Amino acid sequence: MTNYEIYTFILCLIVFVLLTGLSIFCIAIIFKMQSKLIRLGAEDDKIISEYEKSKLKKQSKLGKVCDYALTIILVAIFAVVFSGSIYINCTQEVYFDSVPTYRVVQTGSMAKKHSKNTYLTENQLNDQIQTFDLILTYKLPKEEELKLYDIVVYEVDEILIVHRIVGIEEPNERHPNERWFLLQGDAVESADRFPVKYEQMKGIYRGEKVAFIGSFVLFMQSPAGWLCMLLVVGAVIISPIVDGKLNKLKKEWPY
Repeated sequence: MTNYEIYTFILCLIVFVLLTGLSIFCIAIIFKMQSKLIRLGAEDDKIISEYEKSKLKKQSKLGKVCDYALTIILVAIFAVVFSGSIYINCTQEVYFDSVPTYRVVQTGSMAKKHSKNTYLTENQLNDQIQTFDLILTYKLPKEEELKLYDIVVYEVDEILIVHRIVGIEEPNERHPNERWFLLQGDAVESADRFPVKYEQMKGIYRGEKVAFIGSFVLFMQSPAGWLCMLLVVGAVIISPIVDGKLNKLKKEWPY
């Protein structure tokens, strides 16, 4: 993690602790006030009415099952999304022969066809990638199998870029043992500044993507997303506990 990411994580953690403490304090105050009102009989009519409604609802086993099922489904969905985002983050540098590696596109350099890039229209290259698309990338083929207009992931200065091959320079006196690749974003007027070597490339994109879901994945990968997940799980756990205690108190208190 970079210093900025560490700072962001610590800041979010502090905010999370403060919000959690404040929430617990508010819940405790509300619970105490509701308990006092019940004991004083200040809300007898309202309590009796709500109690009778809740009693009828609780008599339905189907209702109970649905409540529990809904809670389990919500927790499961958040758990799957959270686990998936962590998996995507941890496997960005790992490539397999047949299993795709997922990557979130964070720039718009491949989002549209620039008017000067006529080769896109001439060759009917309609596989543009929007910002925050979740794309599937695969292990690179052999160097000699890479061809013009393939979309690849390559690294420069520890930054991963997804661009299209627009030129291939075969081995010559300058680089006798390797091909050099000229890459360019579809939405960019000019090619990337320096040619790319095969060893700089990490994967190849074959047109498979899930549109715009990447923004949610990025959020879930962030410290704010982790803390949001904890808050949701905490709310799901605490709410029925508090509700159960209040209902128990209503049942025990004579009206």
